[in-house]
Amino acid sequence: MRSRARASAIGAAAVTALLAACGAPPPPPHSVGDLAEDPELLQGIVARCATEAHASADVECSNARLAVERLAAEEDARRSSERGAAFERQREQRRERDEQKRRAAEQTGQFDPYSSPVSADKPAEAPKP
Repeated sequence: MRSRARASAIGAAAVTALLAACGAPPPPPHSVGDLAEDPELLQGIVARCATEAHASADVECSNARLAVERLAAEEDARRSSERGAAFERQREQRRERDEQKRRAAEQTGQFDPYSSPVSADKPAEAPKP
Protein backbone atom coordinates (compact mmCIF):
# COMPACT_ATOMS: atom_id res chain seq x y z
CA MET A 1 0.00 0.00 0.00
CA ARG A 2 2.82 2.27 0.78
CA SER A 3 4.42 1.78 -2.62
CA ARG A 4 1.10 2.50 -4.27
CA ALA A 5 0.74 5.78 -2.43
CA ARG A 6 4.30 6.69 -3.26
CA ALA A 7 3.79 5.83 -6.94
CA SER A 8 0.56 7.78 -6.97
CA ALA A 9 2.27 10.80 -5.43
CA ILE A 10 5.13 10.62 -7.92
CA GLY A 11 2.67 10.26 -10.78
CA ALA A 12 0.66 13.23 -9.59
CA ALA A 13 3.81 15.31 -9.24
CA ALA A 14 4.95 14.28 -12.73
CA VAL A 15 1.57 15.18 -14.25
CA THR A 16 1.55 18.51 -12.45
CA ALA A 17 5.09 19.29 -13.64
CA LEU A 18 4.18 18.28 -17.18
CA LEU A 19 1.07 20.45 -17.20
CA ALA A 20 2.96 23.36 -15.71
CA ALA A 21 5.70 23.12 -18.33
CA CYS A 22 3.44 22.62 -21.33
CA GLY A 23 0.51 24.77 -20.35
CA ALA A 24 2.28 28.06 -19.71
CA PRO A 25 0.07 30.81 -21.02
CA PRO A 26 1.47 32.87 -23.88
CA PRO A 27 2.63 36.38 -22.97
CA PRO A 28 0.00 39.08 -23.46
CA PRO A 29 0.23 41.08 -26.69
CA HIS A 30 2.14 44.34 -26.56
CA SER A 31 -0.03 47.42 -26.22
CA VAL A 32 -0.06 50.32 -28.66
CA GLY A 33 1.70 52.54 -26.12
CA ASP A 34 4.44 49.98 -25.51
CA LEU A 35 5.04 49.63 -29.23
CA ALA A 36 5.05 53.40 -29.81
CA GLU A 37 7.73 53.81 -27.13
CA ASP A 38 9.99 51.03 -28.45
CA PRO A 39 10.73 51.53 -32.17
CA GLU A 40 12.89 48.40 -32.45
CA LEU A 41 10.14 46.17 -31.05
CA LEU A 42 7.61 47.88 -33.32
CA GLN A 43 9.81 47.33 -36.38
CA GLY A 44 10.21 43.65 -35.52
CA ILE A 45 6.49 43.09 -35.07
CA VAL A 46 5.64 44.96 -38.27
CA ALA A 47 8.16 42.81 -40.17
CA ARG A 48 6.69 39.65 -38.64
CA CYS A 49 3.14 40.73 -39.46
CA ALA A 50 4.11 41.49 -43.06
CA THR A 51 5.23 37.90 -43.60
CA GLU A 52 2.47 36.04 -41.74
CA ALA A 53 -0.77 35.08 -43.44
CA HIS A 54 -2.92 35.34 -40.31
CA ALA A 55 -1.61 38.79 -39.37
CA SER A 56 -4.97 40.49 -39.96
CA ALA A 57 -6.51 38.57 -37.05
CA ASP A 58 -3.52 38.99 -34.73
CA VAL A 59 -4.06 41.51 -31.92
CA GLU A 60 -0.38 42.41 -31.75
CA CYS A 61 -0.32 43.15 -35.51
CA SER A 62 -3.32 45.46 -35.24
CA ASN A 63 -1.67 47.18 -32.25
CA ALA A 64 1.48 47.60 -34.33
CA ARG A 65 -0.51 49.20 -37.16
CA LEU A 66 -2.15 51.58 -34.70
CA ALA A 67 1.23 52.47 -33.19
CA VAL A 68 2.64 53.22 -36.65
CA GLU A 69 -0.35 55.45 -37.41
CA ARG A 70 0.02 57.24 -34.07
CA LEU A 71 3.73 57.87 -34.63
CA ALA A 72 3.05 59.13 -38.16
CA ALA A 73 0.40 61.55 -36.89
CA GLU A 74 2.77 62.85 -34.21
CA GLU A 75 5.52 63.32 -36.80
CA ASP A 76 3.13 65.18 -39.13
CA ALA A 77 2.06 67.48 -36.30
CA ARG A 78 5.67 68.18 -35.37
CA ARG A 79 6.64 68.94 -38.97
CA SER A 80 3.59 71.13 -39.43
CA SER A 81 4.49 73.24 -36.41
CA GLU A 82 8.10 73.51 -37.66
CA ARG A 83 6.88 74.64 -41.09
CA GLY A 84 4.59 77.19 -39.44
CA ALA A 85 7.45 78.59 -37.37
CA ALA A 86 9.71 78.77 -40.44
CA PHE A 87 6.96 80.56 -42.38
CA GLU A 88 6.55 83.12 -39.60
CA ARG A 89 10.31 83.76 -39.49
CA GLN A 90 10.42 84.27 -43.26
CA ARG A 91 7.42 86.58 -43.15
CA GLU A 92 9.01 88.69 -40.42
CA GLN A 93 12.27 88.88 -42.38
CA ARG A 94 10.32 89.98 -45.47
CA ARG A 95 8.52 92.68 -43.50
CA GLU A 96 11.81 94.00 -42.13
CA ARG A 97 13.38 94.01 -45.60
CA ASP A 98 10.39 95.86 -47.11
CA GLU A 99 10.46 98.39 -44.27
CA GLN A 100 14.17 99.03 -44.85
CA LYS A 101 13.54 99.56 -48.57
CA ARG A 102 10.71 101.98 -47.81
CA ARG A 103 12.87 104.00 -45.41
CA ALA A 104 15.75 104.08 -47.89
CA ALA A 105 13.41 105.33 -50.62
CA GLU A 106 12.06 108.06 -48.33
CA GLN A 107 15.59 109.24 -47.49
CA THR A 108 16.71 109.44 -51.11
CA GLY A 109 13.55 111.19 -52.20
CA GLN A 110 12.67 108.75 -54.96
CA PHE A 111 9.16 109.04 -56.39
CA ASP A 112 7.06 105.91 -55.90
CA PRO A 113 3.86 106.08 -57.94
CA TYR A 114 2.34 103.19 -56.02
CA SER A 115 2.61 104.82 -52.62
CA SER A 116 2.06 108.46 -53.65
CA PRO A 117 -1.28 110.08 -52.78
CA VAL A 118 -3.98 110.11 -55.40
CA SER A 119 -5.60 113.44 -56.23
CA ALA A 120 -9.17 113.86 -57.38
CA ASP A 121 -8.54 117.41 -58.69
CA LYS A 122 -9.09 118.20 -62.33
CA PRO A 123 -6.01 119.12 -64.28
CA ALA A 124 -5.52 122.79 -64.91
CA GLU A 125 -6.62 124.09 -68.27
CA ALA A 126 -3.97 124.85 -70.79
CA PRO A 127 -3.41 128.58 -71.49
CA LYS A 128 -5.10 129.94 -74.59
CA PRO A 129 -2.88 131.26 -77.38
